[in-house]
Amino acid sequence: MKKNIVVVLLVLLICVAAIAGIFLYNKEHKVIESKNEVKELVKENATIEDFKKKLDESELKIDLEAENTECDLIGASEGMSYTIDDALIQVYKFDFNNSNELTVSNLKLAQDQGKVVMPSFNNYEFKVVYNKGLILVNSEDHPDKDRIVELFMSL
Repeated sequence: MKKNIVVVLLVLLICVAAIAGIFLYNKEHKVIESKNEVKELVKENATIEDFKKKLDESELKIDLEAENTECDLIGASEGMSYTIDDALIQVYKFDFNNSNELTVSNLKLAQDQGKVVMPSFNNYEFKVVYNKGLILVNSEDHPDKDRIVELFMSL
């Protein structure tokens, strides 16, 4: 009788381990699949420095600039904040080699729907403009929105 219970428990343990392994494999596979989809959509990469050069070359004057250290909240690898005419805009760079689920999902969302999600703040969504691995944030309310977006998209 004890042997039967041990055998049943052992079979159950093996089944649970197999199911957990399948689940983890599928989860990782989906992230890698999404990452490959994102890489296919990207032909060129731009840098934050490229955008800053465009701003410097334009008639827009940067009053203040600061490194944005909260990049990990959206899965970005780096970010900068610029104050232009007393209004803040932000630009973030995504690393296409990062398979982090947040990075991959936000990069895909930015490309497909022009938004990103911040899970640590109740999945707060905000609008972005996407171009070549960069996202532009807070441009929709800026007084020079059209010019800023035009410069960003010309990268």
